[in-house]
Amino acid sequence: MDKHFTAKEFFSNILNGIGVGIVIALIPNAILGVLFTYLAQFHPILEMFNQALLLMQFGMSFIIGVIVANQFKFQATDAVMIGAAGLIGSGAVKIENGTYTFASIGDVVNLIVVLVISCFLMIKLKGKFGSLDMLILPILVSVVSGFIGMLTLPYVSTVTKGIGNLIGHFSTLNPLLMCILIAITYSLLMVTPISLVAIATAVGLEGLSSGAGNMGIVAACMTFLIGSWKVNNRGTNIVLIVGAAKLMIPVYFKHPIIAVPLLFNGLICGLLTYFVGIKGTPMSTGFGYTGFVGPANAIKYMDGQFIVNVLLLLLAYFIIPLISAYIIHTLCLKVLPKYQKDIFAFNNKA
Repeated sequence: MDKHFTAKEFFSNILNGIGVGIVIALIPNAILGVLFTYLAQFHPILEMFNQALLLMQFGMSFIIGVIVANQFKFQATDAVMIGAAGLIGSGAVKIENGTYTFASIGDVVNLIVVLVISCFLMIKLKGKFGSLDMLILPILVSVVSGFIGMLTLPYVSTVTKGIGNLIGHFSTLNPLLMCILIAITYSLLMVTPISLVAIATAVGLEGLSSGAGNMGIVAACMTFLIGSWKVNNRGTNIVLIVGAAKLMIPVYFKHPIIAVPLLFNGLICGLLTYFVGIKGTPMSTGFGYTGFVGPANAIKYMDGQFIVNVLLLLLAYFIIPLISAYIIHTLCLKVLPKYQKDIFAFNNKA
């Protein structure tokens, strides 16, 4: 294990691990969840498989911790300690009346705090206790870091609550303005550690506001897909095609100028939401087109012929956002000096 990292390398490892970990933990249910939620009614085995998809999500904080540890080239035992710290401090497990339950996937922003502390402690303390490392490090790295995360969680979660309050205010505005502002906000925040699904369910986004949230995610996915297409490998592009744009968290943090096309694509998708009449529920918001959760819910609220509605959703969710993302990307390359093709390059050492 290399104990010498610059601050830039340290935080880059954290963000890279988070981006990859979120995709690994959430993509199975995002892709197959709708299908197996439907199939579960036909046989207990199918219902059990659907439960396995959900359990994969609940393990996200542990998965991210292990992958972050791998970014630092920690040993397997060290990686498990980092993963355990993440699980303890993320808030995924709730304790009520002595009962421990998985209540959510955890607060990723607070998870970052825990991972920074646990990885720092691992770097500084590894090997300091000789043969007692296996006895002392699980306490100092896993338990202490996780405990600190439990203490910071109520304060860090106010960030998510604040954004939720802002989006909740947007939902009270004129429908057209509401669709635009929510779509832009979701587009700008999609590729961050903030859980947009949690915000949607907490605020109770429904109807057009839910549709606008989903379309904002579509805007972000298309933005990164177009930017990534010629600079990243096939695997990365396939992940983006299925809608797992959170993989690009480290890219977005390193090059915040990407917010420019995200804003304009969010605007376009907000307009599409309003004029097509895309609606949804709090539970369907936050998925975009991944697993067809957004379109499957939107079509339930549409009047008229089924085939016509399918074509409208195809245009709104895929064709128009893809074309507009390409046009905006091309214009940004010509107009913005710091906006270059290689800013979308994803480098993963895991």
